[in-house]
Amino acid sequence: MGAPGSPTASTGATTSGAADGLLDGSTSAPPAPGDAGTPPTPADAAASASSPFGCTFAWGEPAPSSLASLGWLRFVTTWVGSEVAADGSVSSCSACGWLTGPVAATALVPVFYAYFIGFYGHANGLQDQNQNPNGPNLATGGGALILGTANGACPSGTLCDKNKIVQMYATYARQTQAAWPTKPLVWLLEGDFVQYAATSQSHPLTYAQLGQLAALITTAIKSNMPNAVVAIDHSTWNSDDVTKSFWSAMSGANYDLVWTTGVGNNAGFLSAGTDGGSYNGATATYAFLHGLTGKKILVDESAGMSQQSDTWSNQSATTLDALIANGVVAVNVSGAPPNYAANVMAIEPHIGPTCP
Repeated sequence: MGAPGSPTASTGATTSGAADGLLDGSTSAPPAPGDAGTPPTPADAAASASSPFGCTFAWGEPAPSSLASLGWLRFVTTWVGSEVAADGSVSSCSACGWLTGPVAATALVPVFYAYFIGFYGHANGLQDQNQNPNGPNLATGGGALILGTANGACPSGTLCDKNKIVQMYATYARQTQAAWPTKPLVWLLEGDFVQYAATSQSHPLTYAQLGQLAALITTAIKSNMPNAVVAIDHSTWNSDDVTKSFWSAMSGANYDLVWTTGVGNNAGFLSAGTDGGSYNGATATYAFLHGLTGKKILVDESAGMSQQSDTWSNQSATTLDALIANGVVAVNVSGAPPNYAANVMAIEPHIGPTCP
């Protein structure tokens, strides 16, 4: 487990090509950590949260070094969270200079792969499971880190807004708000978030605790960045029962979108290998996920731990319209083929809007 394609904390290199390093930028020192606060609710932030990309299907890719020629895209992605130290402190914002520099000169919507728990684990000797399957990793030790060291300032056995992970998000959101104060910015939270309640953990969170943590994180982000659009991750390997339990637990979190990893060419199933079998065939479709959560879906095209071929920009308008009807509004094509731009510009006039 661990986020598919997540970058390593030390270099920013990806394990599967889903994102391509963090772009450095100078920023002032962050404010002192405090409580999450009360989120403001300006009308423009509420509107952007319901449809951050407008009503046209949104094509994206990991941000290259130059964004000048990407006017045909709707969004670009980068990873954040590698700034976190082993003690949970966050003293910089690597993406802030990226926002105020390259992104600000475009109409692109910036999207964060926010992986603070993952990077906090890396800083404390826990790698992603696919990087270190037989040693200390997030799939076995992540729960203990969340409930133990990170939660030391909270009453025993209770998650609270003083949890170090919640404070990481609050601090980063404050810094990001200063750099990007009005336009929407999408936060894709913690790939494979469900793993922290898995039986593989030495101290797993209950689903109720996982939902409480999600609620605290989403409040911390939106309290400090009212123009934030927040997405919670769905892991495609979930069983039917896990999917239902996980999303029931997320009902108390203030999130706007679902994000998942999936393909575009398998009759609405998330994974190329899903065939309607008893394991997760009842729930592993975009339509089910959309109906269960009531949220629109952003898809990361990298399917699983290794980069897959593009199965989105080369589809027919009929196929894409069916996926839009099932709730999909955006795709991040992380392994973009050479003809990605040509494919998008050819198909875009023929597919319908994503807003109802």
